[in-house]
Amino acid sequence: MIYKNKSLKEISKTYKILKKKFKEKKNLQLFLKKKKFSELEKIKMSYDVQSGSYLKFAKKTSKNKEKNVYYPLVKNIIKEFKKFETILDFGCGELNTSYYIFNYLNHKKLKYFANDISLNRLFVGQKFLKEKLKKKDFNKFNLFCNSSLNLPFKNDTIDIVFTVHALESNNDHKKILINELLRVSKQGIILMEPDYENTNSEQKKRMNKFNYIRGIKEIIDNKKFLLKIIKKNYHMNDVNKSSIFIIKKRKKKKSSNKSNYVNPKTLEKLKDLDGFLYNKNNYRLFPVYKNITLFSDDTQIFLPSI
Repeated sequence: MIYKNKSLKEISKTYKILKKKFKEKKNLQLFLKKKKFSELEKIKMSYDVQSGSYLKFAKKTSKNKEKNVYYPLVKNIIKEFKKFETILDFGCGELNTSYYIFNYLNHKKLKYFANDISLNRLFVGQKFLKEKLKKKDFNKFNLFCNSSLNLPFKNDTIDIVFTVHALESNNDHKKILINELLRVSKQGIILMEPDYENTNSEQKKRMNKFNYIRGIKEIIDNKKFLLKIIKKNYHMNDVNKSSIFIIKKRKKKKSSNKSNYVNPKTLEKLKDLDGFLYNKNNYRLFPVYKNITLFSDDTQIFLPSI
């Protein structure tokens, strides 16, 4: 993403204040609300500063609670989407949840894509995965960072797309995001997200305060998709309960498209160029850092003459 009309000095200063407030256990979103950054920029900055905290929390979480919270998602992926070779874990954060889910879904042909708006979180999460997984399994992960609402895949190229509380802070962009997830998926998507319409007044008040996602059901076109909502009994945070939204395509898409990265804006092919990915039609060069491909708009590089 590009920080429009913001100097590097101002961005750095904001990060320093955010780090201080995070140490003081202050709410970062309430502070950022007063700043003139876009909503996506605010989310990214908040996640950047919190990087590592989710892994620390996960270490303190019992295996039993982890299973109670996340296994319903795994169970419904297996039940509803029987055959799959490609998965996109959208908004994967620090990959602690990804690690749990991957261990249940892993098979020989699996290609596991995972992305986040924060490079910092992916960087921390990648290190965690490397320590936890065997090399052959670690190599099944394809990590990328993107700051826009566009995904770097052609239509109907990823068998299943899922989220775990990745959409909750994106109420303003919910329709665009959900439609983009549906665009790239072959079979459908499964969302573990806060369920505003089926929660108590206390959580509704909290969701309104932080502008959390609402009205997921209203977005889904019943003529094109089958929707099923499953309530969960266990939650990682009882003040932020979620349901499982299963959205399946009514017509199965037959696509020969491979799940290779494309330019997220134009959907044009990318060529490997000395470790970078290159779009020869518009000269855009996408960096790859520590095997994390950067599709973020704040890493725009152009190479018009090779």
